[in-house]
Amino acid sequence: MPPWNMQPELTLFARMRQGDEAAFAALYRMHKDAVYRFALLRTGSAAQAADVAQETFLHLMTRPEQYDPARGSIAAWLCGVARNLARRETASREDATDPEALAADAPATPELVDADCPAEKLLASETAEQVRAALAAVAPHYRDVLVLCELSDLSYAEAAQVCGIDIGTVRSRLSRGRAQLALQLSRLGLMDGAVRTKEAK
Repeated sequence: MPPWNMQPELTLFARMRQGDEAAFAALYRMHKDAVYRFALLRTGSAAQAADVAQETFLHLMTRPEQYDPARGSIAAWLCGVARNLARRETASREDATDPEALAADAPATPELVDADCPAEKLLASETAEQVRAALAAVAPHYRDVLVLCELSDLSYAEAAQVCGIDIGTVRSRLSRGRAQLALQLSRLGLMDGAVRTKEAK
């Protein structure tokens, strides 16, 4: 369960299910930026991200019964929907995940961590386009948890819910995702180290 009070948005969700358009609009305003940002960083394409975000909220409107409050926040569920849609959008241009890479989900080497270079700061800078390109080069299964935990502010538990994995795997994939992003950013000359390590949420 997220640390914040979910009741206000759950009330909006209940009203939306009863046909309240204003409640849907309020939920849309609350989550549209996070869903679009996730989709953009997941697909690497503004056009595809817009399509994914639109389909995600259409899914919220037409299939609200799929959301289970007991399993996590609306934000996490929306990111899960967006992740599935984004995977479909990018399936034709992404390499399949190497099973050996998944089996090797273990913490990355500590020298690839730099506490002074948050991904959010890089994305807010004039090099944001290059950072998105670097993210696109990170293996998809690592990119998912990197974007969810570092840039969408989901907890490890919520990221685990979205990706259908356990929290330990979230931690190891996040570590490897940071390392891969650091390598790509270094190749672009944007930094010497890597993205910061966050404390466990």
